[in-house]
Amino acid sequence: MTNRVVNTVLAVAFLGACALGQDQGQSRTVASVSDVPADNAPSTTSLRQGFESEDRSPVALNQSSPYYWKTTPVGDSAQLLTLFCKAWGVFKDTEEDVPVVSVLRDTLGDQSGENDRVTYVWLLTYAYPRMGQRVLSAIPFFYWRISKGSKSVSKHDTVPFMDLSAAENSMMARVEQELLQRTAFDPMMTPVRASTHAYATNRQEDERLHIAEAISYLRQAPVSNDSTALTQVQLDTVIGKLKLRETLLGGLGTDNQAARVGMQSDFEQVRIRSRNRELLRQWAEKTGLIFEPLNLNGNQAHYAILWFPQSESAGPENLSLQSIWKLLAIRNPWTDECLRNWKGPVYERTFDKNSSISVIPLAVYSLDYPKQPLILMDFRHKLSRRRREVEQRSVNELITGVLGISHFADWYFYIAFDLHRFIVGRRGAALDQGSRLDCYSDFRMHLALDRSLDPALKQDMEQRSRWLAVNPLEAAPEREIQNAIARYNLLVTQAGENGDLMARVDHQHRFELSSFGESEKTRLTKSMLHVATLGFYKQQAKSDDIFMLDHERRVTYQLIFLDPLVQADIPPEISYDSQRIKASVRELSSLMSTISSSAVRSHAEATLERLKNLSKDEELQAECTSALALMKQTDAFIRVRPAGLAASSTGAPDDFSYGGTE
Repeated sequence: MTNRVVNTVLAVAFLGACALGQDQGQSRTVASVSDVPADNAPSTTSLRQGFESEDRSPVALNQSSPYYWKTTPVGDSAQLLTLFCKAWGVFKDTEEDVPVVSVLRDTLGDQSGENDRVTYVWLLTYAYPRMGQRVLSAIPFFYWRISKGSKSVSKHDTVPFMDLSAAENSMMARVEQELLQRTAFDPMMTPVRASTHAYATNRQEDERLHIAEAISYLRQAPVSNDSTALTQVQLDTVIGKLKLRETLLGGLGTDNQAARVGMQSDFEQVRIRSRNRELLRQWAEKTGLIFEPLNLNGNQAHYAILWFPQSESAGPENLSLQSIWKLLAIRNPWTDECLRNWKGPVYERTFDKNSSISVIPLAVYSLDYPKQPLILMDFRHKLSRRRREVEQRSVNELITGVLGISHFADWYFYIAFDLHRFIVGRRGAALDQGSRLDCYSDFRMHLALDRSLDPALKQDMEQRSRWLAVNPLEAAPEREIQNAIARYNLLVTQAGENGDLMARVDHQHRFELSSFGESEKTRLTKSMLHVATLGFYKQQAKSDDIFMLDHERRVTYQLIFLDPLVQADIPPEISYDSQRIKASVRELSSLMSTISSSAVRSHAEATLERLKNLSKDEELQAECTSALALMKQTDAFIRVRPAGLAASSTGAPDDFSYGGTE
């Protein structure tokens, strides 16, 4: 009982501290993905390939990439953007491209990008597990994928994979599940504790598997500033939101933080990939093996394969290579009798312009693992990767599920356990289970979509990759791809007149109107109510006011541009064009007369005051002074105006409040 009370208090205190930390001196203006001005976009140097097109047709296509966007209108105020992969030959007797990810972009029916929002994401290759899979996932130490997944697609499968406008909901659901596990299930008998731990672990890993899959697709998506594709900032923000969902408290991140996470993750992955590629190339050179980059579905430099030259009879001399073989996670092929009497496939490869040689595949590596190249399959030992994965998972399940060892009550055990993992990890073991899962997630789908590999090699790799599946909730990649086409067709049907997507857009508008300007603490409280009522509670305005929504989004757009200028603590005209800054100040001044939220008005006034004090430009100072004077003149009128009444709104002004309260 003492452990239960302590665990609950510590978990609640930790969550509250994080929430208060996010709320220091700031208020949440809009709970959705927004774009920022092009000259202030944090991702203008993103490493993803740019995409520019003057074509206004429904399909935006980049000839150098297997991915392209297709646009489907949703009423007069939104778009369904779907990312397709040119995956001809994935199935027999078909050359149909595969839809992989869809996003809903709310444009409010105009051509301006200032008020656009990306609110929902669908991973079309993801299907909710069937009941039989859920039952199997609750069996401790059961590491088999029995089912290939559902053969049919239902309306339930078109539920968004992530609601970007309320990312805190998934966070709160996970926190509540963690608290329930620690306080209710862990103190129970071993069968209950072990089963609930097994199910929770499999469910979280299945979610992470598909989050990594969605991120992998989006990182290769083309970008555009017109209506044919997502902008670079929107793409970075969506990727960042998905990345933050992998962490327990990631739902507390703002849109700006998500955009930075999405941008920086690209740089970090390129750095890791380049280092791992060079490491693997050097190891191959020292050991006498042949290194070859493996291009799967247009993903260059993500994977590599090591070949053994069959014609060579002796390996390198006078070299101590034991440590390298350990890092490569394979046995020395030069002393392996299995290769001398090789019965498997042998391939003719041309590695230079002179001649081809006979080679035997040894291993495939992912170059995206943070520490070192991660081996994905060993061609000589089909079960070696699976055995090591099962061993590590069994240890974790034994500790938490069977023995019930707690991080709080048995902290001394985890100190020793983490010390042991640190030492083993320094010697080359890949112990980061989440990163291993990310690498496997990318590999399984890229291999399934690829059409450039040698057919015999691809078939061999697909058969071996099936042994890497240890989660009963997982579906076969081929089945997921087949269902993605049916799921997309159903989603397009729902985008029609009076379809479910139109209803989602209307609900999102009313939710955004009711939550504009609310604080982090208010937002978390509403999220807790939403999760506690199983999704039935969701505060919404009673009517949709496009005029006021447009103004609120434009105010948010201008504040996102101006806030970094005052945070730099230098004259803003040094870093940015002064004419652009003046235009932003004038736009903000003209919009604030319709904004009733006291938090947003205080935020805008503080930003303008700080901007005026930092600037050395007399014209900019005069613009800030005029804007502040106009805002102060309207403050008194807004304070006496009835709650929720907009100055120029044409909707039902008494149905909602802009201050975030009901």
